[in-house]
Amino acid sequence: MTPSTVRDYMRERGNASLADVALHFDAAEDAVRAVLDLWVAKGKIRPLAAGAACSRVGSCGCSCKAEEIFEWVGDLRLAG
Repeated sequence: MTPSTVRDYMRERGNASLADVALHFDAAEDAVRAVLDLWVAKGKIRPLAAGAACSRVGSCGCSCKAEEIFEWVGDLRLAG
């Protein structure tokens, strides 16, 4: 996984969760977040409001948390 491969993936998808990007590249979420943060700093990707977590707010005993969603804003999405 390189910054350019993440850029290309995000251009093609338009938006994706941190978990989706990590799964696609078979990489740790912390490593993916570092690359996404690079593109955020360059103004090419922006974080969106986090997706909904479990409605029980942790009282269900699950380890659910809100998804981090990122959107490509650098230029037009690639036609596919």
